[in-house]
Amino acid sequence: MNAPDASRSGLVLHARGLTASGSHGVIFGPVDLDLSPRQLTVIHGPKGTGKSALLLALTGRFRRTRGTLIIDGIDAIADPYHAIRRTSVATIGDYVQPEDRLTLAESVAERSYLDSVPLAHAEDRMNQIEELVGYTIERSTELEQLTAMEHAIASVALAMIRPSKLIVIDDADVMVPHAEQKELFEIFLRMTQLDDSAIVATTVDDDMAPPGSIDIALPARHRAKVHPISGEQVAASPATPDDADDSADGDPSHAPSSTQATEVTDS
Repeated sequence: MNAPDASRSGLVLHARGLTASGSHGVIFGPVDLDLSPRQLTVIHGPKGTGKSALLLALTGRFRRTRGTLIIDGIDAIADPYHAIRRTSVATIGDYVQPEDRLTLAESVAERSYLDSVPLAHAEDRMNQIEELVGYTIERSTELEQLTAMEHAIASVALAMIRPSKLIVIDDADVMVPHAEQKELFEIFLRMTQLDDSAIVATTVDDDMAPPGSIDIALPARHRAKVHPISGEQVAASPATPDDADDSADGDPSHAPSSTQATEVTDS
């Protein structure tokens, strides 16, 4: 079946027909995706499209997921707890975030404790990651003092303290100046060299994703919230809750449509 094939191919992740629905309809999907080692995937779309829920699903952490999901040769639908050990979450909305008031040294210690990694090993990992990134951050620096790009890089680095094949980061480019986004994605790619891993990032924009990365555009699923007395539907696109809050909901007015993953090429 799919699991042996995905394992033999050396893929980090193999997904087919991956979808999730809530009490109000479709959350995301169906999604087809193959991720190779040292590959970057960028997922983008407006708020309410299920980006955060999809990140959780790709790491085996979203219970409502249906379809085929193989992570590093492990069937994540049948054995999610085993598959989760092959993945790591850098950020998910406001739910998973490094504590900004901690210094980098304190953050390393906290993450090593949470991931059951000896502190000495965690510090060695950070040194290796810094060599790939090309610069170091003083350990006494509080995370809130970092620039947006440095904060995103530090978040992924902390998630890599425990070796993982798949690392995900939510809202990777938020507050990152557009001119710096290309460098951010290139650094993410370099970071995958440490464990032959793959990184999946949700973003606002995707135009700075480097060639060879995978691009996934999630469609908007807005419903009108205001209706005239006459009964005619008013076309409206009101603000929707953040993706993490929407992860339990969907839009019954939209039937599932296949979400295509495309490779980014030189323009």
